[in-house]
Amino acid sequence: MKSVMVKHTHHYNASKNRSKHYRIIFLNQMAVPVFRELAEDISKEYAPALLFTGHPGTLEAGSTASLSIKAAPKYRRKSDAARIFSWIHYFFYVLFRCWFQCRDALLFAVSNPPFLGIIGYLFKQLRGQRYVVLVYDIYPDALIRFGRLKQSGLITRLWRRMNRLAWENADIVFTLSTQMAANLEQWFDVGKTRAGKVIVITNWADIYWIKPVAKSKNDFAKKYNQEEKLTVMYSGNLGQTHDIETILSAAEKLKENDAIGFMIIGEGAKKDIVEKVKYQDSLDNLTILPFQPEHVLPASLPTADLAVITLDKGSEGLMVPSKTYYAMAAGSALVGLCDNNSEVARIINRHDCGIVVSPGDVDALVGGILNLFNDKAKLNRYCANSRSAAERFYSRKNTSRYLEALSTLGPWQ
Repeated sequence: MKSVMVKHTHHYNASKNRSKHYRIIFLNQMAVPVFRELAEDISKEYAPALLFTGHPGTLEAGSTASLSIKAAPKYRRKSDAARIFSWIHYFFYVLFRCWFQCRDALLFAVSNPPFLGIIGYLFKQLRGQRYVVLVYDIYPDALIRFGRLKQSGLITRLWRRMNRLAWENADIVFTLSTQMAANLEQWFDVGKTRAGKVIVITNWADIYWIKPVAKSKNDFAKKYNQEEKLTVMYSGNLGQTHDIETILSAAEKLKENDAIGFMIIGEGAKKDIVEKVKYQDSLDNLTILPFQPEHVLPASLPTADLAVITLDKGSEGLMVPSKTYYAMAAGSALVGLCDNNSEVARIINRHDCGIVVSPGDVDALVGGILNLFNDKAKLNRYCANSRSAAERFYSRKNTSRYLEALSTLGPWQ
């Protein structure tokens, strides 16, 4: 990559004062830290770059010397209607804004909103612009699996047609797992892309930013009275497709055990259910918090002895929760509330870093928690293996694989 840096330095120096002459434009409504890190690392090689996002933490983090971060419509997850409206708002906002950017810029679109890749297709047809797509979640398949769309419905057929156009005309289609790549390849001719294959690159967490912190030195753990407890934490979106109910039922069954604490951190459609169950069932062992500011994550995530990762039945091969890698970086043992053939289960089994429980199996979840509560040696082994795997396989060095892929495209300006 050193040669790539040398190759592009003079171009950046020549163009850094032309604010609209970006070499790469990133489109991601919900650019969480892992994507911001990717954009930052790519922009160091291909400067200057631009990111349009509505993610508060990324906007607060601000631009770097090589990456300009611009505010765009925020992702709303309170309800299905709010989510769809925010997707449409972001789509048309960046469609308009990108039209006035340099047509020589490479567009780097992600699947949030899920139909964002079509902007790349339109711009390629209208002005010869090149683009790549990163598929985080496979739509409409995810909506079909959860009964939101019909397999043969008009919307589904149109959506699949749109996906095919967007993916086949991309220079590269990236995704997060071999399962997801296999699913994607059912729906388009990957040979039509410049890469000729779906490129699989796993997500990661910044292991220097998120790392284990002893509870005796963790102000977050002390603040919420977790210092002397086994903490079972779910941190993330409380959406309709997340099995929050099984966690709540486990908390109810274990509420007499003062040495086990549950924490649910996040927002979403099921937040009301979480709050209702807590007060109806008098779950004093359950702490409910909103999404934490980004600067709090290095303390909040390591508070979890057991980090619960939910993946509902039917979503295998359609998504891989990024929270998995953050929990591993924090040195937490994983509790995969998922099927055994999911990528989350494979990670847990491959690295011996936790347990896998079928969605809805409350007794198995309770039994697994108690087993680790009573077997500190096993818990410590899982935690150590989790952190070790993050360091070896799921760190920020994975961004170099994107750079390697982009370097095969040749000059696009």
